[in-house]
Amino acid sequence: MHELTVPKMGMDTTEVEILKWMIKVGDNIKKGDPVAEIEFEKATTEIEAEVSGVVEEILYKEGDIVDVGSVIARIKND
Repeated sequence: MHELTVPKMGMDTTEVEILKWMIKVGDNIKKGDPVAEIEFEKATTEIEAEVSGVVEEILYKEGDIVDVGSVIARIKND
């Protein structure tokens, strides 16, 4: 099981907002697929899947504020 975390986005960034999920539980994803759009310090970016597999769990909903480094989803590896 792979845990997808919020990456460090800048020296001063401590939390991000999840703007949009591009996946749902049960989806098959490939490494590099966009999984979520996040906002930090008034900028937006996409988080990409680090592994291929099946989305097992999404831990936060759109609009949630999440600390950098937090686990936001779990992916069952191929």
